Amino acid sequence: MAPVAVKVLTSEINEQSKKDYVTEIMILGQTSHRNIMKLVGWCRHGDKQLLLVYELITNGSLSEHLHKSERLLTWAKRYKIVLGVGSPIEYLHTSSDQNPILHRDIKPSNVMLDGEFEAKLGDFGLVRHAPGQGSLKGTDIIGSLDYMDPVSIHTNTTSPASDMYSFGVLLLEVATGQIPKVEALGLPNTLVNAVRKSYSKGAVLEMADVRLDGNFDKSQMERVLVVGLLCVQQDRLERPGIRAAVNFLSNPSHPIPEVIII
Repeated sequence: MAPVAVKVLTSEINEQSKKDYVTEIMILGQTSHRNIMKLVGWCRHGDKQLLLVYELITNGSLSEHLHKSERLLTWAKRYKIVLGVGSPIEYLHTSSDQNPILHRDIKPSNVMLDGEFEAKLGDFGLVRHAPGQGSLKGTDIIGSLDYMDPVSIHTNTTSPASDMYSFGVLLLEVATGQIPKVEALGLPNTLVNAVRKSYSKGAVLEMADVRLDGNFDKSQMERVLVVGLLCVQQDRLERPGIRAAVNFLSNPSHPIPEVIII
């Protein structure tokens, strides 16, 4: 039997955790994408444990390679990874045969890397989002504060634009090598603010990870930083959809809109 990874959904079972458990099984059972971790099984042990069994990705998380590995993650690998993260988000948000699916917890620690540094998106807090539904109200706000859409926090709503905010923070973290930080509810994201400040003075490339020592494609680096800023704009309506964001990232000839810094 191939080795697997087991996720314990919760140690305290309640109605919401049971609902989340069933939702994750049902939705992941209907998804198939090479950049999404495969759900291979599940197990419920009475009212004490809910287990999800995933394929085992042995090369660790993006977060570990960015911040803990002794070997510097090269720009070529980082650029490959951000495209590899964008692809499954596009699949979840725009798949034509089902309503958009929101991930709700996009961050480097939830991106696993295989031996070829292909990104595998995992650890979902899934919810379906019907077309024309607008922002979902009354859903549990989940995820890490440092990557969470401030609009979700203030309005208790979530939408595809919420995932785009988290994806934007991830892009900025990959490009700068800096960990985002929100000290408390209502306070700004330190990384987002720093990149905005550099962009506003026409020097966004100064935010590139200093450990790379200039060994990166400047056009790609600028695209990743600017698309990241587009995704974290305060107005959800100003954020690009995932299809546009992936196109901006992957197509060197595609012009990127100017970011309006308020």
